Amino acid sequence: MKMKNTVVAGVCAALVLMAGCGGAEKGRQMDGALRAVLDAQTRPGFVTADAEGTALWTQTQTFYTQREFAPAWIRDAAPKGQMEDLIEALQQSAREGLDPEVYSATMIEELRAAATKGVLTDPGFEPEEAGRLDVWLTYLYLKHAADLANGISDLATADRRWHIKSEAFDPLAHLTDALERDRIGESFEDLLPDHREYTALRDALARYREIAEAGGWPTVPDSLRLKPGQTHAEVPALARRLVASSDLTGDTSTTAYGGDLQAAVQRFQARHGLADKGLVGAETVAALNVPVEARLLQIALNLERWRWLPRELGERYLLVNVPEMRLRIHEEGRVPLSMDVIVGTSATQTPIFSDVMSSVVFSPYWNIPGSIAQGETLPAMIKDPAYLARNNMEIVDQAGQVVSPASMDMDALDNYRFRQRPGAKNSLGLVKFMFPNEFNVYLHDTPTESLFARAGRAFSHGCVRVAEPLSLAQYVLRDQPEWTTEAITAAMNAGTEKHVKLSTPLPVYLGYWTASVDETGVVHFLPDVYGIDADQSTRLAERLKRLTKADKPTGG
Repeated sequence: MKMKNTVVAGVCAALVLMAGCGGAEKGRQMDGALRAVLDAQTRPGFVTADAEGTALWTQTQTFYTQREFAPAWIRDAAPKGQMEDLIEALQQSAREGLDPEVYSATMIEELRAAATKGVLTDPGFEPEEAGRLDVWLTYLYLKHAADLANGISDLATADRRWHIKSEAFDPLAHLTDALERDRIGESFEDLLPDHREYTALRDALARYREIAEAGGWPTVPDSLRLKPGQTHAEVPALARRLVASSDLTGDTSTTAYGGDLQAAVQRFQARHGLADKGLVGAETVAALNVPVEARLLQIALNLERWRWLPRELGERYLLVNVPEMRLRIHEEGRVPLSMDVIVGTSATQTPIFSDVMSSVVFSPYWNIPGSIAQGETLPAMIKDPAYLARNNMEIVDQAGQVVSPASMDMDALDNYRFRQRPGAKNSLGLVKFMFPNEFNVYLHDTPTESLFARAGRAFSHGCVRVAEPLSLAQYVLRDQPEWTTEAITAAMNAGTEKHVKLSTPLPVYLGYWTASVDETGVVHFLPDVYGIDADQSTRLAERLKRLTKADKPTGG
């Protein structure tokens, strides 16, 4: 028995020695293959022929130069633990609304699984394959990290309407730190937005995927039209559709429209940006019949736009969601103030940007923008000499002096500007909130309060009209005790323009999200008023097309 054990031990020792020698030789061959990929005159097939691919390949080459061409994911042609962590992270990218196959997650897992088979045999990749694969894995890490940090393929900078700048990101430093500290998965988590809205929207994505996996929701007839109290044979179809999206619980057999079913329709309308009157018309039916797959894409597009934002928005900040036509103050995870707003039309869009509110102007003049003055005010004045007086407007020359229409030099109109005097009929209302910017856009009151009763409120020339100007003024001046509610109200109605500097400036973000989750957990899908969803979807499809053309290093 002792001799037998000695023989077995000797055989095992020999196998270990042979494996070690074989591993070292494989390592040398792999290092050579890795260096050959990096030094080749032509880039590997997995590098896309665009600006994104060029940037990622340059970063990949720099990464290996900095580590003297040592492999990162594979040792002696065998997978390291970090490779498994990377594969798992890429597979989980679907949680963020991304496609794992953009990062070839399935293919890499199959390669890894094949390379780890065997007990007494010598597992691992073919050395040349291992060298190329290590480089490819680095490229994929950098691609995924960049997608999470700044958005997919810089789509934010591709949209000329999006002017909120993301934070600078050093992908090489991030990768180096992740490898040194053995925290590949956590390093991706570090890049995600740490905002309630992002997390809630990601949870909504998971819920709607469950709906899709269960078969989605049924459609209702396009011709269906209902008023409360009516009876219709297709009412059960409407009820089943609302049950599928959790807008309704209960009986789906009745043919009478009203009660709980009407309330469910109103909930559905409210969260889809429709007038919540309970009338089932063409717009409501069209929204009901949007397939769940389209809603999944909409959520993914909006998760992407959250990744375009800086990760730190401030301890407190003001955010306007243009499609929702809603303003919210965010303060340490709470929303102490929110209100409806009016935004720009599709022709005069509210720009998407960020800045810092620095002052409030009570009883403001409205300095009419040149485009409005030339296109609307001047023609109206010429047609009707009483137009200016009737609208409490005046003309000011370059010296700031008020002049009469008769004294204007019509051949030098650039020397004049129109403005509307302070007062209840002023187009800016009784107060405006200033965050100086290149677009000359600000928040302000409005005399046309009736417009806030409408579901769609895209009526302005680009500025944002607020429904509760007094409440907003109270909030932004809350650190200045002299500005009591009485003082603010008096200044708003004084009829004399007064500028007040904020002691605590407030970051302002005008953003664009057509899918969102409110403070109560309700998911909202809103009309794509400026077509940003549609444009972004087209660019994503173009990117996917480029990626599918790229070759994958699948073998020797």
